[in-house]
Amino acid sequence: MIVAETVVTNDIDDEVDDEIRTCLNLDSPRSFFLYAGAGSGKTRSLVNAIDNLRETARRRLVLKGQRIAVITYTNAACDEIKKRLEFDPLVEVSTIHSFAWSLIGGYNSDIRAWLRARLAADIVELKAAAMKGRAGTKSAEIRERSISSKQRRLIRIETTNKFVYSPTGDNRSNDSLNHSEVISITADFLIQKPVLQRVLVSHFPVLFIDESQDTNKYLMDSVLAVQSDHGPKFCLGLFGDVMQRIYSDGKMNLEKAIPKDWATPKKRMNHRCPQRVIRLINRVRFAADGQEQLGRIDKPDGTVRLFIAPVSPESHADIESIVATRMAEVSRDSAWSEGKNSHKTLILEHHMAARRMGFSAMYEALNKATRLRTGMLDGSLTGLKLFSGDVLPVVLAIHNRYL
Repeated sequence: MIVAETVVTNDIDDEVDDEIRTCLNLDSPRSFFLYAGAGSGKTRSLVNAIDNLRETARRRLVLKGQRIAVITYTNAACDEIKKRLEFDPLVEVSTIHSFAWSLIGGYNSDIRAWLRARLAADIVELKAAAMKGRAGTKSAEIRERSISSKQRRLIRIETTNKFVYSPTGDNRSNDSLNHSEVISITADFLIQKPVLQRVLVSHFPVLFIDESQDTNKYLMDSVLAVQSDHGPKFCLGLFGDVMQRIYSDGKMNLEKAIPKDWATPKKRMNHRCPQRVIRLINRVRFAADGQEQLGRIDKPDGTVRLFIAPVSPESHADIESIVATRMAEVSRDSAWSEGKNSHKTLILEHHMAARRMGFSAMYEALNKATRLRTGMLDGSLTGLKLFSGDVLPVVLAIHNRYL
């Protein structure tokens, strides 16, 4: 049952940053998981925590050659946090792939051994699938090509002296690792190699992970293991909201994996949405985890409606038109009925956007290629950047000029 709570101030979450601050005593650090829903000011709390360390622990960290590590999901988020921190070199802000590579880059013999075992296991699995499958089918042809490719790579790695990787590149050279391999290797090494755990803790006594609900589940398990083994000298701070999990490789039920001795502060204020939107959000999610948000006292009630409709690719345009017409009536806002350019439509998943916007064939092809998938999803894939950054603006400029 949802019980409405009266809000008399917009500062109800001020004590949250104070609680996090108490966790950041480097003589006796305490790890924490900050629940912060949509519009709650999660990034502000992250920056405030870093600012506190910059003010209170800078001298200590510099003298020991240590830094504060922050992992976030996208390059855009990295740039935003770096900007807020005025590009302070005391703080290492990076994407998960960049951070992972900074830990394992240079361990060439260990990487070779890992690849040797993984490729051999993959080949055995593919051959077993081929024995069960029908010959002459497209799936059989794909398996055979994959087996041949892995066998060739298995030979090549024995003469590769140095493995390379670019978090924003295609990684197509013979000595390259792909995005998923870097994450998997790092996760395995952190579990299996105590020396790498010590390297991480000695270089970064504080590690903050933004959007932790979307962090790869194996890497999340590995940093949780590091915290368990080195808790007295290592602070792991997780920021996120498990209900906002987007990617399927994130850790399910992350909140249940949090140790009981961690701090678990919660930000309850939604500074972004009108009151009725927040009430709808609370009704939708309450049965799942019991979490509720509160609205700012200076926010209007707003207008919100929940529409439930059958799903079929052909019906999207018609359904959206009906919704827009109805919203124009209930909100008395004519912008709803003035065409698509007068209101916004949020598409939640990549494959849905691809299908809606007419590039599903390209999306499916790139999504199937392990070495291309991450670059395609975060926009760093070189070929896509060429078209989106150079070709598309020219096409749009010509189109707008002669429209």
